[in-house]
Amino acid sequence: MGGLPEHALGLLGHWQLVAWTGETDAGVRIAHGGDEPRGDLIYLPTGRMAVQIADDRRTPLGSRDLDAGDDPLQAAAYRSYNAYAGRFSVPEPGIVVHHVEQALHPDQPGMDKRRAYGLEGDWLTLWTQPVVTAGGEATSKLDWRRRSAF
Repeated sequence: MGGLPEHALGLLGHWQLVAWTGETDAGVRIAHGGDEPRGDLIYLPTGRMAVQIADDRRTPLGSRDLDAGDDPLQAAAYRSYNAYAGRFSVPEPGIVVHHVEQALHPDQPGMDKRRAYGLEGDWLTLWTQPVVTAGGEATSKLDWRRRSAF
């Protein structure tokens, strides 16, 4: 199927974000994206992927126009949303790499985001590499529930 290895086929489908948590190097728990972040992750049989995640504490800008809101509101909107798309590969069981081609963050195209993953039925967990946050360096765990399969 699209040249994907057999061990990658369980990833295919549309996933809905259920939880996004982290822990700093000091042991402090972080609720990335708030208590109920929203997100969609899609892995296609063609080897393409896309992800979008929104913080549940986003402040409306007061209009649906793309240029709505003053600079501080627009900056907050940018900081409370993450999106990117590109190809994905599964070089070994339990590892998926997102090859970023397009991203909300202008410096991310060209990145390879390596994620450990676990699959159990209709539940997918992704673990990120440590990232710098306001609370220090933190790892992230994203829990996803399958919405549909391909």
